[in-house]
Amino acid sequence: MKNFNKLLYLVPFGLLVACTANNDTAGNTTEIENAIAIRLFEDGSPAANVRYQVLPSWYVADTTETGAVNYTYEGKTDTNGWVHIDGHQNGSYTINFTKGDSSIVLQYTLNNLNHEYTLDSASLEAAGTVKGLVDLPDSANYAWVAVQGVNTIVKTDSLGQFVIQKAPCGNVTVSAWDSDELSAIGETSASVTSNDTIDLGLIENPNKVIPENAIRFMPSDLISDWMRPLSFPTVLVLRLTEENFDFSKAEKDGSDIRLYDGSNNLIPFEIDGWDTTINSATLNIRVESAADTVRPWMLMWGDKKAKKIEDVKVWEGLSDSLVKALNSVEILNFESGTKYNALPAPLNNKFDWYVQPHDSATVKNDLNKDPTKGIEKADSSIFGKNVLHVQYSADKLGRYVVIGTRIAEHAHDLSRLDSVEVWIKGSGDFEVVLETIVESDTNYKTSYKESVNKEWTRVVAKPEDFGAPDNKSYHGWEVTRNKITRFTIFVYNGTDVWIDNVRMYGINLDDLL
Repeated sequence: MKNFNKLLYLVPFGLLVACTANNDTAGNTTEIENAIAIRLFEDGSPAANVRYQVLPSWYVADTTETGAVNYTYEGKTDTNGWVHIDGHQNGSYTINFTKGDSSIVLQYTLNNLNHEYTLDSASLEAAGTVKGLVDLPDSANYAWVAVQGVNTIVKTDSLGQFVIQKAPCGNVTVSAWDSDELSAIGETSASVTSNDTIDLGLIENPNKVIPENAIRFMPSDLISDWMRPLSFPTVLVLRLTEENFDFSKAEKDGSDIRLYDGSNNLIPFEIDGWDTTINSATLNIRVESAADTVRPWMLMWGDKKAKKIEDVKVWEGLSDSLVKALNSVEILNFESGTKYNALPAPLNNKFDWYVQPHDSATVKNDLNKDPTKGIEKADSSIFGKNVLHVQYSADKLGRYVVIGTRIAEHAHDLSRLDSVEVWIKGSGDFEVVLETIVESDTNYKTSYKESVNKEWTRVVAKPEDFGAPDNKSYHGWEVTRNKITRFTIFVYNGTDVWIDNVRMYGINLDDLL
């Protein structure tokens, strides 16, 4: 890296000499002198005697002599916080102001068309932190990672992970270098903010050879905020659609699918639905430890001779609470006593639940205007503190009351749904309905019909339990499954219904986002 830096220093100097030597008419022209003027503040006041260092923006710190740096310019701000550099060289530069744990970097370019750079409002900020992952070459045990234009460089671990402490605030370019050949692996840009940690993700190696029928991605792409903190072992879900996968090049049952970790080891998974009629598939992936999520994974397909790998028991050994969190979503529970459904963050407090009488049906207590009036104390400890009680009249053909909620902003594919669970009691008949209500679109709908009992009953409706299409209002599960936006319960032929603890199994929150 030392020799590499010396070579970089020679490039602009050589250009400068060449331009000067070949200017035969220099004595007959008026040269415009380059200059910069920057005023620095700290907590709103001019920052005096703050150290600054200027380096070419392409500069990469020396791995062997980080203390011996030939700065293009260096010094301190004056008593009014100003830095003035006259007679500045042409080129693109980075100026780094530092004072204790505070810093700021600025970039500027001076050339024959732009001779001045002025800024009167720069501000020192507490330094930030930058972390990420370098896509290591197969032969490398680690890489060097540098903030360009600043004398900062760190070494990754054997997995390619790195952390840059006290990173200067501002826009920076981070470069990664092969530890053996000192060749560039890649670079990325980021905006470092005060007292914050910026995750750059993967700095990709463009020289990595990726097979034609393959997808390379970071496991962290499958980890949503609602899943944190992670508990291991765990299960991550990879959803394949026509947007990220070409189903025509894979076997119709997904038997040729293989998933490899960063060390080219097979990763166990199960196929939770593979449907080429709607180009949708889901893989449930078993992850044993956090280390397995650090390096990129590769999904491969297209080997006509490949035999389907037997599904593994991906959920085996996971706690009941973790399986429930990763493999189900609660829709309604009325515990909050508010108009909002029970969907967790980030969908919490986003969608109302409602009670709507139709075709001359009626409800007591004006629940159609304020459904929360139907919330009452639970009569059994298994339901928490609240349940919903709807008193209604819908005793003629075509009259019914709808209790429902939107569960997503747009249509979602819930093909891998295992079942819908509803606790219910009362009199009359009911339907569990999954439907699509989107403006200027068909109201797709599928229904499970049953009668209400006087005792609390746990109703479980599986996809195969939903009724066949009737060519009128109901389209059936196969047509509706990838268009669902709402959950509803229709009640009729009775006078009372109590409902609580509505949950969908076989999906998770990401299926609704």
